[in-house]
Amino acid sequence: MFRLQKHLLPLHRSASPINLSFQRALLSIAAVASSSPGHFAAEDYLVSSCGLTREEAAKAAKCFSHWKSPANADAVLAFLTGPALGLSKADIALLVAKDPRILNCSVDNNLRARLDGFRRHGFSAVQIRSFFRRAPACFRCCNFDEKLGFWMSVLGSPDKFLRIISRNYYVLSSDLDKVVKTNIRLLQERGLSVQDIGIMCVTNPRLLTCNPDVTRALLVRADKLGVPRDSLMFRQAVNTAAGLGPETMASKLKMIGKTLGCSDAEVATMLQMNPMVLRCSREKIQRGYEFLTKVVGVDAKYIQSKPTILLYSLERRLAPRNYVIKVLQEKGLIRKNLSFYSIVTTGEKSFYSRYIDPHKDALPGLADAYASACKGKVPT
Repeated sequence: MFRLQKHLLPLHRSASPINLSFQRALLSIAAVASSSPGHFAAEDYLVSSCGLTREEAAKAAKCFSHWKSPANADAVLAFLTGPALGLSKADIALLVAKDPRILNCSVDNNLRARLDGFRRHGFSAVQIRSFFRRAPACFRCCNFDEKLGFWMSVLGSPDKFLRIISRNYYVLSSDLDKVVKTNIRLLQERGLSVQDIGIMCVTNPRLLTCNPDVTRALLVRADKLGVPRDSLMFRQAVNTAAGLGPETMASKLKMIGKTLGCSDAEVATMLQMNPMVLRCSREKIQRGYEFLTKVVGVDAKYIQSKPTILLYSLERRLAPRNYVIKVLQEKGLIRKNLSFYSIVTTGEKSFYSRYIDPHKDALPGLADAYASACKGKVPT
């Protein structure tokens, strides 16, 4: 191509019809040469065949400088949109934008083998498509089938796996022996079972893929919370410690003591009952405390003995239920010495069956008023 351009340069010096005609012929040959299979336009292909924007295509095209033709990419797209997976054009655009290198995969040696692995582990077609949409790059991981099988043995269901992979792409790329299994062993040494660990991973997807030294440090912080290892709350202690660094944890402990007016020993007792209180913000604890003491009428000792009550939403749980109870008590329909903690912690269905449905005739508007209160519109 460059040699051809050198030969064309002298032609600009002559304006004769013959020379101009010859120049146009050579330029035509050059255009054909530039569009030959050896100069495949990946960017145009990504726009026309995959639905990428020009900006996305320009970025993704860097992965395909070696392309001679679209043959392999065509085969990949045919497989992804075919009956085996049935991805839509929108899915393809999203997938290729996230992981353009998937177009370099072998259909038989990679994609079809991965698909068979998913099916062996009980994934439905819908769940497999969901995986593609969430974490397409993970589809190219080495030892895919081995890693998928291992994670399924820990988590127990495709749904849990999908929930985790959407928040932590390192699940399938992390080293099983050096990282994941080491972290599991450290957790088991604290008395946690594989089932416990699987449950914890759903709320803390990075628990098993972080550096084992990080895991050791967070387990030390969890032990300092004083929750017995054989307690069901120890799982929450570990998850809480995983989400808080040492400095943040120390400042939260001081904040809780100051807000609730309790000693370090009293704070420690609260956290032994429910360490998740440490995850609450200063504002949430402050507003909950003020509502419970000034509106509901309980004292600080009551809150300290039932710290779980601070975890509930003021707008969606505490205030609406307090409204219903006050109305019923004013009408003489229920006794006045009820446990507000029991009222707050009971499930929604049970709350309706105990406090709303039995009084539909006496208070026909109570259900609507409660529904409005749960949306932040507490009747005055």
